[in-house]
Order: sequence, then C-alpha cells, then structure tokens
Amino acid sequence: MNHAPSSSSYEVVIVGSGPAGASAALGLAKAGVKVAVLERASLPRRKTCGGGVVQRALRLLPPNIRDAVERDCFVAEMNLLDTGLHFETRRQAPIISMTMREQFDYLLLSTARDAGAYIQPSCRVLDVFRHNERVELVTSTGPLSARFVIAADGAKSVVARTANLPDNRRLIPALEYEVFVGDSLLEQFSRSARFDVGVVPYGYGWVFPKREHLSIGILTMRSDLTNLNERFDPYLRFLGITSPLRIERHGSLIPVTTRSGPFAFGRILLAGDAAGFVDPLTCEGITFAIQSGQIAARSLVGGNLRAEAVSQAYDREIAAEILPELNTARRLATILYDYPTLRAIFFRLHGHRFSEAVTDIMTGDRSYREVISNPANYLKLLKLWGQGRPSYTA
Repeated sequence: MNHAPSSSSYEVVIVGSGPAGASAALGLAKAGVKVAVLERASLPRRKTCGGGVVQRALRLLPPNIRDAVERDCFVAEMNLLDTGLHFETRRQAPIISMTMREQFDYLLLSTARDAGAYIQPSCRVLDVFRHNERVELVTSTGPLSARFVIAADGAKSVVARTANLPDNRRLIPALEYEVFVGDSLLEQFSRSARFDVGVVPYGYGWVFPKREHLSIGILTMRSDLTNLNERFDPYLRFLGITSPLRIERHGSLIPVTTRSGPFAFGRILLAGDAAGFVDPLTCEGITFAIQSGQIAARSLVGGNLRAEAVSQAYDREIAAEILPELNTARRLATILYDYPTLRAIFFRLHGHRFSEAVTDIMTGDRSYREVISNPANYLKLLKLWGQGRPSYTA
C-alpha cells in the first residue's frame, strides 16, 4: 500500500479505511478530487466483524471486489429457539458472501488507491479544528489540512469526538469468534448462513462459514441484561461444537440507532458507523457504510466543494435514501427483539413470508419501504405493533 506523499494539504481527507471511507475515496478519486485516506492501523488491518457481505452491498461495488469472497451462501436459515420454528430461504445468486474483513476492506481501499487516492496507514488523528474555509487535523504523523473531512472512523469515531459533535447513538455489544473445527463440522455448516434468534435475550447468534473456519458470534440489544461472555460456550455446545481446534475471540460495539442529525457539520461529513448507519434488524452495516460513502463523494463533487451546497446535498440524500430504510427496519427490530410473545405469534402465522421478504431485502431485490408500504401485505400489521413505544429510539 503506497503511503501519501509529503503534501499536507488536500481537498478532502477521509479518516478511516473501511467500506465507508474506501467507497468515498474511490468516488472522489475517480472525479479527480485530491483525497487522502488516513488509517490508524497498519494495512491490511484486522476488523472485528462476521464478514458476511450481503448481495445488496456487493451490488454497489466494482466486480473485482468479489476476489475477496471466501464462500458464497445461496441459503439462509433462521431458527427461533424459543418456539422451535425453523425457516429457510434459497436464491439462485448468493444471499450472503463470506469474507475476511481485512481482505475485503483492503481490496476496496486498493481500488481507491489505484484510482488516485492517497493512503496513509499508521496515522492516528489526535485533534480536529474546524475553521470557516478548512479543517485542520493534528495526527501522529504531522498536521494535515483539508477543505472537507469525512469521518468514516467507526462506532467510536475520534473525529466526531474531538470535533465535539453531538452523539445520541445507542451502541450494543457483539462478540465474534473465529472457530477452527475439523473437516466434518466445517462441511456440516458450510451450506448456509445461519441465524439463531433467542440464543441470547433480546438478540441472536450467527454462524458464517468461511473457507477454513467458522465465524460464530452473538449480540444483544440489551447489554444491561446479558453477559455475552457467559452465553458463548453454551451456544457452541448447542451447535454441537464441543472440541474446537482453535478459537480467536474478538469484541465490538454496533450502533443500532443513528445520531439525531444533521450528518454534515460544516466541513465534516459523518459516514458509516460514525453516523450510526447500521441496519437495526440484522445489525449489518456494510451496505449503508458503502452507500453513505458514495453519497458523500457525490455531494462533494456535485456541490463543487462549497460548504453549504455540500452539506445540503449530503443531508438531503441521506434523508431520502438511508434514513427511511433504517426507520422501517427499526420497527421490525422492535417486534423481533423486544416482544417475544408477539414475535412467536407473528412467525407462526407469517414466518416463511417474512423470511422471504427479508431475504429479498438482503439481496437488494426489494427495500424495507417497498415491503412495509404495500397495503395488501401482511407486514402492515407491524405498523400497528410499531406504534407502541420501543425500548430504544432513533
């Protein structure tokens, strides 16, 4: 990975080299914008994530990104452990493609570099100062100046914190383990992406088959009620994994609500997890990270790097394309996680159709809004259930 040149002044500096930052860098570099990406870690860097990239996310990216895919899953299964219900969906194209995030992110970032973006790894942002015409960054490798900064530096965004941007996101804990097993167990779990609702209170567990191991994880929407560390070993035993060859444990925080907005603060744009753009039903954030990065690039180019025009364009497109999807998904998440009795009734009546609808959303063939807005659709019931006060708000 080439480092940035000696210049300390750019039109746009992006902090964070994940899907949001790399997607923004790719769009800006293609448009001829002088852009630098700062990454605090060396590259490629480890990223705690199940590594399942849904088809709706891959549709947004250049075809070469599929080189990072280790296994395609054409089947998705969901088990509701408290009811004994099982649902399975199948597609001709992959529903979820399994990757190791360090390779997926690095390939996307390399594509941005090849388009002309400058990359600076091992560069930590220490402070941010906003001015009328520029943003000054104090970094571990020296000062930088830019007309705009895109904060794509994750759930615990240093840029947002040091710039004193308001934050009312709700962060939930997740544990992700790389579990190495024998060939027979690997083959047993290799055919599908598996989701087990109810393996932890107010959350779910997942099993994602990679090329040589399984990524197994658990998360909960109510961290005050659940100790995930105590839940993982019983989940492994439930799966029939009693003697794994090796386990590598990782933890992370996932924002399941957005900041209150706006997402453009003068010359700073918030993208991906830094803004809270994560699907609250599935806790999948790669799609909206990529989409928000691409929207940031379009807004900067279309606004001719003029602060007011860029801010208006960014917030307008985020409000039109991303927030309605997240708000609709949040209604569904409330039913799925907060009301187990309603969940059991609903899934007994409509579980298969719901699973098919969510699969269509994950593949990008339908949106949440399309599914929920059809007045003839059974999911209209969720509008009524969603009118009750949820346990968390946007």
